[in-house]
Amino acid sequence: MSPAPGALRDRLGELVRRRRAGVVPAPTAVAPERASTAKPATSRTRAPRASRASVAPEAIPRRTPPRPSRRTSRTRAGGGLESFLPGGEWIHPTHGAVYVHERLRGDIERPHEDWGRLPEPPTGETELAAVRERGLARVMFLDLETCGLSSCPVFLAGTMIWNGEDFVVRQYFARHYGEEAALLAAVAEQARGYETLITFNGKSYDAPFLRARAVTHGVPLELPRNHLDLVHHARRRWRTGLPDCRLTTLERRVCGRLRTGDVPGSEIPGLYHAFVKDSDPWPLVPVFHHNLLDVLTMADLLHALCRPGRPARLAWAEGDALGSSASRR
Repeated sequence: MSPAPGALRDRLGELVRRRRAGVVPAPTAVAPERASTAKPATSRTRAPRASRASVAPEAIPRRTPPRPSRRTSRTRAGGGLESFLPGGEWIHPTHGAVYVHERLRGDIERPHEDWGRLPEPPTGETELAAVRERGLARVMFLDLETCGLSSCPVFLAGTMIWNGEDFVVRQYFARHYGEEAALLAAVAEQARGYETLITFNGKSYDAPFLRARAVTHGVPLELPRNHLDLVHHARRRWRTGLPDCRLTTLERRVCGRLRTGDVPGSEIPGLYHAFVKDSDPWPLVPVFHHNLLDVLTMADLLHALCRPGRPARLAWAEGDALGSSASRR
């Protein structure tokens, strides 16, 4: 039955008044996309492209990190981030989405022929020898950026793996505090495919921090059964010739790399809190850069530890003379 003319006029009048007032109907929810299986990056000349479908954890092959989907919207928390740090979302069916920025090391600096190979370590270095025997394809490098100690959240996890041709750097970023659980789930899924975890001071900080936060959010987390913490090996090798064994000191004096565009670690939590508050991504770019340099330096440091010992100050002199941006062998 058709509505009465008076009722129809009243309804049309109501719609006109709502439109003039700027009130629009709520959008219809869109069903999530189906999962697709991603392939590892293999090109040195082009950055890996994210698939356009959401990737569920169970769809990801072993030793292949989870791939992001390009569904990021500027209307969400963290809007505008993709314009500075291209990437997409990794979506977990329970814990939700986390932003992922991915790059090939070969797109950042000139590739080196020995990136995928390790020299034979000095006699007695059994941990290093075991890593060399298993090969870099079974290794995952990890570095975290957190809001502090203990009960504070982790908001950025940088990982790096060797795909057979190049190092793939993947940075999982929580655009707000509510995405921490998804970040933990993404790291857990990637870690499942590797036998060795390599960190710098990770046995004391990164690994227990991740486990504690995973328990807080109820996220199952199993890190690789072998954990090589580079700080202990570096202290044994170079502590007598260096003022300290901080990562940035080893980066300069052993790897011959001088950082530029970095941000002090003490400022990083404040920058993240400001981002969550105002969604301005620009101040966070140096934080991603800081995390990226940490994982790249770990790979260079591992290579240096496997070489026969040489004075750290000699490596620094060579790096200073040859340049500051690229790692030296």
